[in-house]
Amino acid sequence: MLLNPETPPFLQKAPHVIDDGVTKFKVTLKFSTAPSTAEVVGLEKWRAILWRLGLIGEYPNEKIGYGNLSQRLTAPKNAFVITGTQTGERPHLKREHYTRVLACDLTRNSVEAQGPIAPSSESLTHFAIYESQPQIQAVFHVHHPELWARLIEENAPAIPEGVPYGTREMAEAAARIIQSDEGLFVMKGHQDGIIAYGPTPEVAGKALLRLYRRLGPRGGEGPAGQL
Repeated sequence: MLLNPETPPFLQKAPHVIDDGVTKFKVTLKFSTAPSTAEVVGLEKWRAILWRLGLIGEYPNEKIGYGNLSQRLTAPKNAFVITGTQTGERPHLKREHYTRVLACDLTRNSVEAQGPIAPSSESLTHFAIYESQPQIQAVFHVHHPELWARLIEENAPAIPEGVPYGTREMAEAAARIIQSDEGLFVMKGHQDGIIAYGPTPEVAGKALLRLYRRLGPRGGEGPAGQL
């Protein structure tokens, strides 16, 4: 693979094998009606913004979606509504593209969901974050190669490179790294992966916007230029 000589040194590395969208845990899905509008409207607002910035989308060659958003439900404990698996290519989602995760078992590597679609392949990580801090109400997982690389360069809070995404190990590492009810971290072993979390979707979303404005592409190229 030929690398652009103008690319910063920390970006000049061969890409990892992309295995996003591969569910690495056992899912028990009880098919039911979609989450209510009230349960998804806050997430969908931010998802549309993040999609336009390219932080959610689909890898064109592999046809694999990336990025997922969730918000805590009032009951049962640590339950949440989350975007369905492989929905990244859609600029807007309907209620039928969201589902509820009712319970997770990290020791058994299993997820219990209810809705019209299987949950995101990162559901275990979302669950571990909610379990770690009861004040956290929203978790946004996005992808961006430049932001990812620059966060690593800055020694931002990070999950070690050897921890694969969508696994019990990733979930446990995410829970250990959380120190407050809002913030973000980079996933060194998950190509391009960044997670933001907060007490509301607004807090998590604005953290990503600040990051994008500080470290993201310049010149308005691509989807971001439409904002």
